[in-house]
Amino acid sequence: MMEENKLIEKASYIKEAYYSVLNLLLNHKGTDGICRISQSEIAFRLGMSQTTVAKRFKNLRKFGAIEKVGYQNAYVVHHTDLLEHSPLGLTLKLAHLLDVRPELISDYNAQAEILGASYNDIQIARGYLTYMTT
Repeated sequence: MMEENKLIEKASYIKEAYYSVLNLLLNHKGTDGICRISQSEIAFRLGMSQTTVAKRFKNLRKFGAIEKVGYQNAYVVHHTDLLEHSPLGLTLKLAHLLDVRPELISDYNAQAEILGASYNDIQIARGYLTYMTT
């Protein structure tokens, strides 16, 4: 298992990558709470590719953090707590569990039961954990 501070460093990088998009949306929302800014403009302002921004939007929508509304390039931010409402928080909890209980490394069902998550959520968190440890 990777050194815990390295894992936290990578998790922090991923979290900040999403927060940069969320913060830009929040800073550009109108009085109606809707942000009307294109993904291309966000990519330009953040110095990343439009493809990267599109992937972040897709995941933020999946996490329930943002919602596309009726207009083109129009989004509403619902929350910014990605540790609670995304696989990132579960990934950190899973890393800690496997650090203290390495015998559970192959038992996804036990991991899910202990962490109060679904088997599918554990699989997703394991994917993030694999990414963070490579």
